[in-house]
Amino acid sequence: MKAAVCRKVRHVSIEELDEPEPSEGEIKLRMVATGVCRTDLSIFQGHLPVPWPIVLGHEGVGIVESVGAGVTRFAPNDSVVCSIIAGCGECFQCLRQASSLCENVKFYTGKMLDGTTRLSRGNGAEAIHSLSYQASFAEKVIVPERAAVRVRSDAPLDKLAGLACGVSTGLGASMVRSPIEPGSNVVVIGTGGVGLSALMGARLRGAGKLIAVDIVASKLEKARALGLAHETIDASQEDVAERVRALTNGRGADHAFDVVGAPGTLEQALDAVRPGGHVVIIGMTSGNVPASFATSALLRQKTLTGTMGGSIEPSRHIPEFVDLFLAGRLDLASLMDRTYRLEEVSSALEDLEQGRITRGVIRFDL
Repeated sequence: MKAAVCRKVRHVSIEELDEPEPSEGEIKLRMVATGVCRTDLSIFQGHLPVPWPIVLGHEGVGIVESVGAGVTRFAPNDSVVCSIIAGCGECFQCLRQASSLCENVKFYTGKMLDGTTRLSRGNGAEAIHSLSYQASFAEKVIVPERAAVRVRSDAPLDKLAGLACGVSTGLGASMVRSPIEPGSNVVVIGTGGVGLSALMGARLRGAGKLIAVDIVASKLEKARALGLAHETIDASQEDVAERVRALTNGRGADHAFDVVGAPGTLEQALDAVRPGGHVVIIGMTSGNVPASFATSALLRQKTLTGTMGGSIEPSRHIPEFVDLFLAGRLDLASLMDRTYRLEEVSSALEDLEQGRITRGVIRFDL
């Protein structure tokens, strides 16, 4: 099978790998499409440590080809959305319906849940690592049963790829982690794919005023064009908090989402919300980003929190998002700027890095 293999920073090539087979508790998918996410780009750029060589990709959607021993929730021909959340279902966090915080899952190990690899080259001579128990930049994928969600067979899978990670993260942030109340004023800092998804979720929940913040004019224009922003702020030209207060009768926003996670963006979000308002950190540019703010902000009862994967429960929320999409209430297709063939993965990563696309999707039928 063909796969896009990264052997070092800023290098990816299409290689022929051995056909993988599922082990116990795993399923094998024929990929239909996969999103190109900023996490893939961060690893490609060398900002996140992973073992090499590795097949990136963690926003896969596909059709079940076969299942391993012990699999009970899937059968051949099922339509599947993969998920970056693979809760064990048994630990303290999972039993509290917080599987995104599962105590038994580690990220960026390059291996499967049992600590071994599934991908190889040369009849098993060389082990190839997998990103996020998935490695969806490949024609065939092995994923744990618990990191997959069966969805309706009438859903166009290529439009659902973002639900595996980025789109669900944004939707979950504004609909699950800090659910927007009808009439709330909402500011989203960073209007890439995740930010647009957060705005989309806020609009669906009846937000009053949606304010988009970015330093890239084209991204702000897209937020307006999609009807996801009533007001836009160019953070390179204006003081974000002052402008937000001016747009909210001097009070500040009820909710702010920091999708960027760059130096200074958290401080902007905290300053932009009213006393008693809520701030959710979603993004992280690279590693740990230091932040500095006065504790008086918290004494004014501002709430500061974060989210992992939108804090969703995949088996519950992803099918709900799909239903909303098919009912015409979530325009997931509008978030996709361009489609690529697997052989064009380098171009997809470059386009994302240069800001030429908001979200790209690799389709395996092209």
